[in-house]
Amino acid sequence: MDRQYDVATFGETMLRLSAPGYQSLEEAVSLDVRIGGAESNVAVALSRIGLKTTWWSRLPDNPLGRRIENEIRRWGVDTSGVLWDESGETRAGLYFIDFAVPPRSTEVYYDRKCSSASYISADQIDENIIASSRLLHLTGITSALSGSCADAIARAINLAKGSNTLVSFDTNYRSRLWNPESARNALEPLLPQLDMLITPLQEAHLLFGIQGDGMEAASMLRARYSVNAVVVTCGSEGAIAVDDSGEYNAPPYNIPLIVDRIGAGDAFDAGMIAGFLQNDLQLGLDTGMAMAALKHTIPGDLLLCTNAEIESVRSGAHHSVRR
Repeated sequence: MDRQYDVATFGETMLRLSAPGYQSLEEAVSLDVRIGGAESNVAVALSRIGLKTTWWSRLPDNPLGRRIENEIRRWGVDTSGVLWDESGETRAGLYFIDFAVPPRSTEVYYDRKCSSASYISADQIDENIIASSRLLHLTGITSALSGSCADAIARAINLAKGSNTLVSFDTNYRSRLWNPESARNALEPLLPQLDMLITPLQEAHLLFGIQGDGMEAASMLRARYSVNAVVVTCGSEGAIAVDDSGEYNAPPYNIPLIVDRIGAGDAFDAGMIAGFLQNDLQLGLDTGMAMAALKHTIPGDLLLCTNAEIESVRSGAHHSVRR
């Protein structure tokens, strides 16, 4: 399919604030500023490995909004579809990370009420961008932001179906945004329209009442909702995929030192999408697991890696220092 973009996506990207090192937020006298958003994380990771991507959202027309858009565009993602809010009545969403090591847990705190992105409406979905893309990638996070965002997701999927654009969707459940019942009620009607569903095993259990191991859950989701391809991530047991051609699995990588796990799921999604666009779910699983492993070693939400680095992980050609 010869189109302008390989992948289009939209959703909220926020400013990410965290204390240097493992200082607690309560004692910090300075904060590191980055950006983070599930959909833009995927777009950046795909752009870095050579796919043509576009991302849009609604951002305040102020320095914070421009910081977000500049950073995404910096890594090769087309951001020309961004909607700039000049009203001064909305804001950029923030999220704070309190990094920790066991036995203390890393905590994430959101400050996103009245964010510009939460006011995205169905009539602001750009039909031309979707029709110009091979695949539209969406997540449950956007549906959780507001009723208008949920309507926007539904319309985007309908437009994609009308233009023969593939749709991938990550449930990406966030307990601080909504409860399982609300998530299920919003997401379940969307599932039969998807070409690829990605969900952690825990969310298959929690949101859809699916029991069993990863392979059983993937098969049951596929049968229940008639999704072409279902991918279930299983934490320390790797990931599973099922489609018409069969069942696939990939083991996880051993990561001796985790630098930053935030964004690893988005990195996996990017690899999965890359394989799916080549009609090769096994390639997607293998690439996704390698990209997720790399993300654990890089600070920030964004996976800034190369194809060569991914292949080095997949081949096991690891060097502590390369000279």
